[in-house]
Order: sequence, then C-alpha cells, then structure tokens
Amino acid sequence: MNTEFINFLQAAHQKSSKSGNTIINYTFKLEETNLFDNLYPIAKGFEKYFYWDKPSCGFSFIALGELLSIKESGKARFIYTGKKVNGILSNFFSNDNKINEKIPLFVGGLKFLPENEKSIWEDFSDSHWFVPKIILSKIDNKEHVTFNFIFPPDASNKKITEEFEKRLTLIKQSRHENFSSTPKVIHLNGNSPKDKKRWQESVRKTLEKIESDIITKVVLSRMVEIEIEKEPNIFNFISSFREDYPDCYIFSFHSGKSTFFGASPEKFVELGPEFISTDALAGSAPRGKDDNEDERLAKDLLESIKDLKEHKTVLDFIDLQFKSNDCEISFDSEPKIKKLKNIQHLWTPVQIKVTGENSIFHILEKLHPTPAVCGLPQNSAIQLIKETEDYPRGLYSGIVGWFNRDKFGEFTVSIRSALNIGKKIYAFAGGGILDGSDPAQEVKETDLKFKPILSLFDNDKKS
Repeated sequence: MNTEFINFLQAAHQKSSKSGNTIINYTFKLEETNLFDNLYPIAKGFEKYFYWDKPSCGFSFIALGELLSIKESGKARFIYTGKKVNGILSNFFSNDNKINEKIPLFVGGLKFLPENEKSIWEDFSDSHWFVPKIILSKIDNKEHVTFNFIFPPDASNKKITEEFEKRLTLIKQSRHENFSSTPKVIHLNGNSPKDKKRWQESVRKTLEKIESDIITKVVLSRMVEIEIEKEPNIFNFISSFREDYPDCYIFSFHSGKSTFFGASPEKFVELGPEFISTDALAGSAPRGKDDNEDERLAKDLLESIKDLKEHKTVLDFIDLQFKSNDCEISFDSEPKIKKLKNIQHLWTPVQIKVTGENSIFHILEKLHPTPAVCGLPQNSAIQLIKETEDYPRGLYSGIVGWFNRDKFGEFTVSIRSALNIGKKIYAFAGGGILDGSDPAQEVKETDLKFKPILSLFDNDKKS
C-alpha cells in the first residue's frame, strides 16, 4: 500500500471538517506510462467522463466517474452553480503538490440557453458540472493520476484505501484495444441542396430584419443528422482531431447514453489568480489550394468590411463587459489570422488583469453568450434564433471546460461539435448574419464549419 497515501489520510483527519463531508484530492505519478494510448477501455466502464486536450499546448486529461455533481436549470444557473461550488471548496483538502494547480477539480459545461422541453439533450442539464472520481492528466509528456474521495467526519481509512487500490487496479489492468474502423454512413439529413436552400431563405429573411434596424447581428445555425451503421468509438474521432486540429480545444463530454464532442478553435476564457484571457474570433474565409491563394484569401479577409464589422462586434462586447468592471484590458488594434485545416478566422487575443474579486461563474455569466454565437442586441438575437431554428442547440455554442480551487481554469466555446446518441450523430455549424451578408456565401461558410465532423466518416455521403 502507498505509505504516502496513508500519511495523507492521517493529515486529512486532522484538517477535515468535523461537521460535514470534505473532498480530499490526491495526485501522484504512476510509473506505468502511455495511459493515454489506452483510454477507450478505461472510459467505457463509466457512465460519465470528460476528455480535454489541446495538443499544441502539451496538456490533456480525462476525468472519469462522478464523485458529486452540480446540475442547475433556468436563468439563475450561473448564480446557483457558483454558490454550490463555493460550498464544496470550503471543505477541501489536497496533498501538497505544485502540479495540482494545473489539474481540474470540476469539469463539465453549460448549454447555449436554458431549456425546459425534453430533447436530444436530456442527458445534460442546463448547467452540468461534476467532480470526477479519477483524473488521468498529461502535462508536458508527464502522466499523473488524481483520485478524489468524499471524506466524512467518521471516515474509515480502511474503506478509502480499499477504494484507492480498486481504482489503481482498474487503471493498471485495462487492456489495450485496437481502434475499430469508423462506421459507414447509412443516411444523412439536413445537408441536401433543398435543405441548404431552405436555410438560405432563413438568412434572407433575417437580412430583411437587419435592414429594418430590428436587429444588428444574429448567428444562425444548421443541424445535420447522420445515421451510422454501428455505435462509434469516440476516441477514434479524438485521435483524428488531435492530428488535424492540434491548435484547437478537443473535448468529449459523456453522460448517460450521450456524448458531446468537438474540436473548437475558440477560447472562451482562460483563468488564473490574477488574469483572464479570451479570444475575439469572428469573420471567416476558406483556406487556399496553395500558399499564394491562401495568402490572398487571408488578405481579403483582413480587408473585408463585412467580416471586420462582425469581428468588431465581438471585440467591443468583450471590451464593454470588462471595462465596466474596472479591469485592465489590452488587445492589439488590428486582428490577426488564425489558420485551421480548412478555414481561417479573424482573431484578436484579449488579456485582462483582474483588479477585484471575480468569481468564475460571474465571469462566465458576463460573457455568455457572446455575439460570436448569438448576436446583438442579445435578447433580440436570442428571440430570432428561437423563432428560426427548429431544434434546441443544447451544448452546441455553449461552454465546456474545467476549473479548480486555485482559480485556474479553461473554457472553450463548444462549436465545431456534434452530439452522439447510439447510432445517431447530430452535427452543428453556424454563421454570423449582419448587414452585407450574402445568403449563398453563408451556406458555404457553414459547409466549411461542418467539415471537422463530416470528414470523420469515410463515406461518399459525407460531402
């Protein structure tokens, strides 16, 4: 038995709450390596897991099992979630390990909007966060294991050490499984010329409202439903994303019978004790067939009045949210280009120095939803989205991410994403509609944004 863990439990008895449960958090290095080559057989035994990866940053983790969860619905979901998080953090004990500041305590996400009706998203709450039982993390090619336990005042060291050994055995004995082939597409709905023409008409009607000054900008999305021959191995998709989109946030959130997954290029917020960083990412163009065409398309994007205007609405929104809170905010006066495999975006990184007390969920509430996924004015855009889209967005264009008790955390806007339930995949893509938008071009833009998901399937129906 790990003597360091026994000593940790003895210290936990001295430090833990005498009147309620304490969460104890123990991180250690496992001599066995390459755990991340064997995630599928480990993860498939859990009803809930959360995977996070940004390959270019050398940081990834998988959170397995639910120790406890915070699920909230309705408009007050940010407030109630924040209060419950604070309550949990008030009774928390961890081993003294500097690596812990980079390891999550809570993982999960929240939907684009609160939803009341039953839908394909019923396995996820409006705000859905959980403390995992096990976290396998990889930081700069070094692998660590974190175990979380509920530690009551009368905690039995024997029971907790038995659970420790049980979890350790689960990790060590998981057998490597070869990835199965990607399932073939049987049927695809929502991507025919007729479907695209119908969506194009929705864009045209939206432009009429913009011309009438009813609304400035709205982001409309499309949904494509893919039926496949068998249930997929999501880690096949993750492997493809890692190779094709190393600069994106790659995520997979599994709950019940559903898995939400994607490769998002957009940082929502990254948090540290004294800083916040975020991205303004709006305005898009395809990649070129060669370097010359690619640079020409990038130059055209940087000079596009419509795309620059769309980008500025997002940047101005971020600026306003933090300036009104007496924070020091800085960003370049001109946008850059962020290049992905099949698309490029106008991009402005934003840095904010925190001068006062800002809780994590207060920050999330201030920014969500940004004009990059919703529009302006916000309430008018939300109403138009509800009237135009005949499906709930759920976690698409919401937020997924992680945070810990040391005020570190990272969240992405959950775009370039899809929901898997059994043999069905529901893929989503959207575009910002504002004065100067061309309905036909907006369809082409959503086609580009569908590619990260549709290109996963080796079938001629994917195009």
